[in-house]
Formats: sequence, C-alpha cells, structure tokens
Amino acid sequence: MRWMLFVHVASVAFWLGGTAALYVLYRKSMRFSVPEGAQVAYDTARSVIRGILNPSALLVLLTGIGMIMQLGLMGKTKPFWLTFMEQFGGLVALISAGALTWQLRRFDQASTAEERARRWRVLNQMILGIGAGVTVTIFVVALRF
Repeated sequence: MRWMLFVHVASVAFWLGGTAALYVLYRKSMRFSVPEGAQVAYDTARSVIRGILNPSALLVLLTGIGMIMQLGLMGKTKPFWLTFMEQFGGLVALISAGALTWQLRRFDQASTAEERARRWRVLNQMILGIGAGVTVTIFVVALRF
C-alpha cells in the first residue's frame, strides 16, 4: 500500500508541475513573433501532455481507486475530504486526460494561423483550469475539511 501512496503523490506532483510548466510556456509563447517559435512551444506542450499530464492523471486515478479498495472504503461513508478527493479529484483526472487529448486533436485540425492561435489559447485555459482543480483538491485534502 505504501508504494501505491508514493506513486499517487508523485503522480500528483508531476501532474501539477506539468500544468504549471505549460502555463509558463504558454505565457512565453505569446511573445514569439516567429511562427517557428510558437510551433516549438506547441510541440513541447503536446509532448508534455501526452508524456506527463495524461499518464500522471491516469496514475493518480488508478492508485486512488486502488488505495480506497485496499482500505475497504468502497461504498462506505467517508470524511468530506476523502469523498471530495475521490469524486472531485477523480473528475478532474478524467477531464484532464480526455479533454486535453481532445483539444490537442482540435489544434491539429486547425487550418489557419488565427484558428491555431485561438485553439492554443483554449488549450491553455483548459490547462490552467485543470491546474486549479488539482490545487483545490490538494488544499481540501491537506486541511482535511
């Protein structure tokens, strides 16, 4: 069980750290006037989403479910913080993996530079929202409301 807790916490750290790094990358990419710079920023974001954010979100979800099952808490009354982490945190993980992948595909399908810029903005707003969701979950769990 301890190894599962370690993987869970490490995955949350990678997940939140990845969202913060992508937000900084987005802010820096807004200063690029050269299209190649924006393309490098997007390619980096794609790699981080596919290689770090999505796997981390899924690991958080799977290890969380595994730990709840090991503790025998499935279907039982739990404290608010644990229920919040289970339900809200699980929803954020699912939205993170699904919606970010969907937004990447929409960006790839954009044909004009203006549309790509708009999709890049939407993708990063979603990343910011996911980072906020992870942070709120950590806040509630840390204070054990």
